[in-house]
Amino acid sequence: MADKDYELALRLAEQAEVDAKLAAEMARSARAQRAADALQDDVRVLRQEIDRQSK
Repeated sequence: MADKDYELALRLAEQAEVDAKLAAEMARSARAQRAADALQDDVRVLRQEIDRQSK
């Protein structure tokens, strides 16, 4: 019985590690998306300013 408990504990620990890695990657992805969105907004504002000054 103890061997089965050890195997279950090992599988649960491995799953927890995978879940933690997934959460970290999702957080990085969300930060990268926010940074890309902010950059897009900056480019849009810059283009509007250029258009405004060229008229």
